[in-house]
Amino acid sequence: MVHSMPYCAHLVNTRGLDYDTHMEQIDRRIRRTKKSLADALIALALEKEYDGITIQEITDRADIGYRTFFRHYADKDELLLDVLGNIRVEMQEFMGPPPFEEFINPEYTEIDQISQAINFRHVQFFEHVQANADLYRVLLFGNRTLLQPLKEFAIQEFQSNYAIDVETAVPFEIIINHIISTMINLVRWWLEADMPYSPEEMGEYAFRLVFLPIRDMVVQALTE
Repeated sequence: MVHSMPYCAHLVNTRGLDYDTHMEQIDRRIRRTKKSLADALIALALEKEYDGITIQEITDRADIGYRTFFRHYADKDELLLDVLGNIRVEMQEFMGPPPFEEFINPEYTEIDQISQAINFRHVQFFEHVQANADLYRVLLFGNRTLLQPLKEFAIQEFQSNYAIDVETAVPFEIIINHIISTMINLVRWWLEADMPYSPEEMGEYAFRLVFLPIRDMVVQALTE
């Protein structure tokens, strides 16, 4: 015998589906609004100093009502923090902790082997920079205070993911600062030169210049 769903239960289920759909549509609108505001902030920061940008300019550029801005953010600094927060989430994907045994394996001599062992997805990082070139131009060529929080975050991530209890010829904190500072300068040059090399090429160059020598230093310290 087949039992049909009670009419009242059917109504509850349908309304539940309608409610979920409605909330999903609201979420999509919120995401679109926030993206429009973020894009407007980045575009304006390419044209003028961050401190001189007003909320009215942001909403005009985003084609969004002035009052709508304050439904999402208290001020432009909070908007900027949201933009940087999204970048931090994406950056975490490129800086996973390496398997220690593979990281120090002296038999790994091929660049692909060592790259996999270090577990820093250098090519994907440069693809990410290329896809967000305007934002990185703002961070790297604008007010230095915009870049500092992101730099500190990257240093913390490397410190937690790459901390190795080995006494190398150079102190670990100097190594980490060298990695981050060098990568920042490399990205800055790449953007300033209008990206003459592909992300694949830049990933390999960064790997050979920055990560390979440090990995060799660690292996040498372990074998001495």
